[in-house]
Amino acid sequence: MKCPKCGAEVKEGLAACSVCFAPLTGEEAERVAKIAKETPTPSPQPRPRQEAVRSGGRGGGGIVAGILVLILLAVIGGAGWYYLIYLRSPQYGAKVFLEAMKAKDYDKIYQACVWTGPFSSYVTSGQQLRQGFEMAERLTGQPITFLDSYKIKNVSRQENRATVKVEVTSKGKNSDMDVIMVKQDDGKWKCDFFATFKPFIEKAMQSMQRSLPGLRLGR
Repeated sequence: MKCPKCGAEVKEGLAACSVCFAPLTGEEAERVAKIAKETPTPSPQPRPRQEAVRSGGRGGGGIVAGILVLILLAVIGGAGWYYLIYLRSPQYGAKVFLEAMKAKDYDKIYQACVWTGPFSSYVTSGQQLRQGFEMAERLTGQPITFLDSYKIKNVSRQENRATVKVEVTSKGKNSDMDVIMVKQDDGKWKCDFFATFKPFIEKAMQSMQRSLPGLRLGR
């Protein structure tokens, strides 16, 4: 039989419940059983999952922290690539030179180049470079054409020298140009002005020889 008060299983014939000691016989037992039937048994309430909530909070914070770390690493990696790799690449050196040519800034052209061949002893400043351009214009009778825009197409590199192939636009006409770059001791690249413009210089010299047959120009 079951105890009318606590519901525990008890043996038949006992006068009181062995669990809650409620009377099992007599008027008192009947009264306890009646009260037990009239009183609804409360349903158990689920315990709040505090640990789960706290754990979820930590997980959300961890995801945000992970995203911030990834962003920070991406920024550091991008900055490292820019300062340690791109600024020391022949593409960047060619860009500095081409931008100076586009702006007709003789001082920046001078700084962006190394001066070899016949220019090694003559060109020692941006001002002297300007004078050289003006002299070339007088000898050829044609104005020196500066580029209006450019597009770097590709780069081929061999040890400390590189060739940057560029498509340049000047006076509405497109043409290809090889910018010869030389790696410096500090790891940066500069344009070899003479090697870059040697084809144009030779063409100008040939034009001058045709215009002045008696003029002999050495290479």
